[in-house]
Amino acid sequence: MKAVDSSPRRGLQVAVGLMLVLIVYGSLYPFRWNFAAPHAFVWRGPVGLTDLVENIFLFLPLGFLLGWDWQQHAHRRAHFAGWLLLSLAVAGGLQWLQIYLPRTPAFSDVVFNLLGYAMGWGVGALAHWRTGHVLNRHRHWAQADRFTLVLLALWLVAELYPLIPTLSLSEVWHNLKSLWQTDPWQPRRMLLHVGMAVMGLAAVAQLMRSVQLAQHARRVAGLAAVAVLLGKFGVMGQKPGMAVVAGIAGGWLLWRLLDSLPERRRWAATAWVAVLTYVLDAVWPWQWQAVPDPMGWVPFSASLATMLQSAIAARALECLCFGALIWSTVRNGALLVGLTLCTALLALAGEWTQRYLPTRTPEITAVVLALAMGWLVHVCTAARPARKAAGASTALPATRRPR
Repeated sequence: MKAVDSSPRRGLQVAVGLMLVLIVYGSLYPFRWNFAAPHAFVWRGPVGLTDLVENIFLFLPLGFLLGWDWQQHAHRRAHFAGWLLLSLAVAGGLQWLQIYLPRTPAFSDVVFNLLGYAMGWGVGALAHWRTGHVLNRHRHWAQADRFTLVLLALWLVAELYPLIPTLSLSEVWHNLKSLWQTDPWQPRRMLLHVGMAVMGLAAVAQLMRSVQLAQHARRVAGLAAVAVLLGKFGVMGQKPGMAVVAGIAGGWLLWRLLDSLPERRRWAATAWVAVLTYVLDAVWPWQWQAVPDPMGWVPFSASLATMLQSAIAARALECLCFGALIWSTVRNGALLVGLTLCTALLALAGEWTQRYLPTRTPEITAVVLALAMGWLVHVCTAARPARKAAGASTALPATRRPR
């Protein structure tokens, strides 16, 4: 009897637990309790777009993970109903606790939390079902480098958050007008998009090569770059300007140059692009102040203290840099644990340097994100079947031999 690898299952359980911790953490921050004068619970009231998006996105990843795992359970209805009731209890309990915090507890938040959970669950269940069909028809996709999907998701969020297509022609026109109405010479913005494009396109190419479609890698990567570029004009709240367009185009050209290098040099170059992109983002504007600011040791404090929506793309960029650095260097032979710790030290150095920079908020969040990316590389690598075992399991039945 074959031994079943429980690593993917255990990783999924850990991911669900981490999502619950993040939901509780984000809902109860800043943890300043006032039990003497609780706020009134808002049962009916106006709902802003930002509030709607944040509450949907808060529970959407949890729903996706549970929807993805749904078909693995024998009692599926009980599993679905149990987690739905638990999500309702968590959402309602957190809103009730917010009456003692400097927050605005509202019934609409519970509704949007459950809407996000339901949307995520539906997408996760559908994705798992479609993935199963694809793997049954195209067995070579079982060998896909799963972490490339993480990098692609981070690239899309960093470039196109909130990922909602605009239905207004005036907003599309406003995005187009940014090409000549904004300053074309924005070196930091341009170089950041160069780095993001290189890391994203490296992930696209590696995904295609890992599924034995190397002959299509460059073509698909080019289409991905075009899709992201067009998305800058068709997604809400972009206003890219010529600097962003030049950055994405320049990133594609740089990636084509790096992709022609031998494999080990290509991975090393991708790692250096990730490092330089993070350093450029971390130490800008390079205007040093004599008196350092205090370091924030509470994770995500700056993001939660401001509009969470404005911080998601910035955190996605950091995760993209850390993930690409760890992923590409481990593929080049480095040890995962050591590289993760080195990446966390790089993040700590970047945040510590921000103490001497104006308009920056040095905190421990980047270190936490670097460690999380190392864990994700481990989980995605452990989830990949061994080539020998996969080759044995993907043999077609004798009645359906390929001609």
